[in-house]
Amino acid sequence: MKRYSYLITIGILCCILAASCSKDADGTRDDGSGAGKYPTDLKGTIYYDWATEGILQISLPDGTGGAFLPSDSKRNNVDISRDGKLKLTAVNASTIGNYKVKFTLSNMADGSVVEQFDYTSPEGNSYCHGYLSPDNSLIMITSKDYNDGITILKRNGEFVTRLLDIEGERLDVFNMSSLWLPGNALLITHNKYIIRLPPPYTSGKVIKEMNYEEWGKLAVNQAGNKLALQIGNHIHTMNIDGSDLKQVTTSNFTESNPVFSPDGKYLLVGTYYRSTGTLGHVWDMRIIPNDGQRYVVNPSESNAPGVIPVIWKDKDRIESGGGQMLWR
Repeated sequence: MKRYSYLITIGILCCILAASCSKDADGTRDDGSGAGKYPTDLKGTIYYDWATEGILQISLPDGTGGAFLPSDSKRNNVDISRDGKLKLTAVNASTIGNYKVKFTLSNMADGSVVEQFDYTSPEGNSYCHGYLSPDNSLIMITSKDYNDGITILKRNGEFVTRLLDIEGERLDVFNMSSLWLPGNALLITHNKYIIRLPPPYTSGKVIKEMNYEEWGKLAVNQAGNKLALQIGNHIHTMNIDGSDLKQVTTSNFTESNPVFSPDGKYLLVGTYYRSTGTLGHVWDMRIIPNDGQRYVVNPSESNAPGVIPVIWKDKDRIESGGGQMLWR
């Protein structure tokens, strides 16, 4: 595979802004529903990785939980299309001297294969991840090797482009967020900037300068008009143009890994975010309304009204995550 490096020029406008498992109280909310029951407007399925149990799922609003995919040490990641009809898996298929990743696009309904191909990154990284574009025509591939950058492929594996740097400075693949936006634009973080890159990804525009010591873990809603991210220890939201920045969670601990509901009305949040050792973290899963209000999400005391612990139907234990989370 050929290597391509594009010098991305960024137009910066002068107007750029210079483990205790518990539930809310007794598990009930103002609407009178109990643990494991949800508001009727809470829709979709949450998929989440947990320890050796593999990828689990919970359907909403009925709260039915179960297994989605068994644990597999060779599986790098999974993505699901916005409409919930397609599943993309990236699997470490390397052998001695052959460092490939097998990407498989299949139908969620019957498991039939739509596309399948092997990919070898410039650095031979066998742990590449893949993410479907909003229209399901492209796949964004990322890894933790600088020379891999961000690679865009057609969904059949045909090469489109590769992004390695911003104005000559390498992308920080270890700390970078990279997301799809409607119209197959990209949203990436670079140094202290959040940058939008429309196709063909050769130029971009800064949408926000982030003058914070610690920030990241970006998420975007499906409409592409709202962002959520971690700043310091808590979750914030803002408009896609960088305006109306608001803190929406607070606690005595840390919140991370926000995920929007499919309709954008709610946020799934990793609360009581804590380390499990070198590079590992776990968290308790709670849902808050995406209404710009600030919600208390402590693990062991009554929280703000509207905070919903993620609990399976007929269970009384809040669900925990330790890897990727999707809401489709």
